[in-house]
Amino acid sequence: MSLTAPVPRPPSPDSSPSSRSAPIPSTHGLRATLVVAVVMLLLIAIPYLLNRSVVGAAPVHLGQVVTLGTFRYHPAPGWQIDRGASQADLVSVLVKGATRYRLTPLGRQSSAASAFKAAARRYEATGRGRVGGDPASVTTARGLTGLVAPISGNTVAGTLTVLVGGGQGLGVSLTARHTAPLTEAIADDVVTMLDSVEVVES
Repeated sequence: MSLTAPVPRPPSPDSSPSSRSAPIPSTHGLRATLVVAVVMLLLIAIPYLLNRSVVGAAPVHLGQVVTLGTFRYHPAPGWQIDRGASQADLVSVLVKGATRYRLTPLGRQSSAASAFKAAARRYEATGRGRVGGDPASVTTARGLTGLVAPISGNTVAGTLTVLVGGGQGLGVSLTARHTAPLTEAIADDVVTMLDSVEVVES
């Protein structure tokens, strides 16, 4: 018994790939729309979620007090303490959305002017921006005096403030991304936090 393999027929002219088009599934347009919608949602949601929280951050508790060398202050509720950037007695960093509030003791300072120069050098050494303009005088509700000037950078803007008390200086930087400028509520929180700064009695 012999087996003969069927001989394949040559394709007809009308069945060539170039002469016919495959039917487009009816769900193709819907899938494309869904993909675009998901991508747009991610582009919006991811920066928003990153702005809302910081990895390793802890919420501020009502009545919480932070001590920094010879100074202490009350963080505002609704902010988060960046535990990765904060160090006991050395630096306190708070975040709220795209806003960053950083307090650093400057050691012994003879005047607000010398404290401001030291704080400006420290900030500009980070490469995040420059301190510009003539500093203006500032006095807190607790009687601490100091200076404040604007910060400008490629991606952020804000202010640098120094306070002096008990022969010691404290540098305070406030920065926010250009894409998410400071709100009035955040500005009010910052004023309240600055007014809460006091010298720890020895």
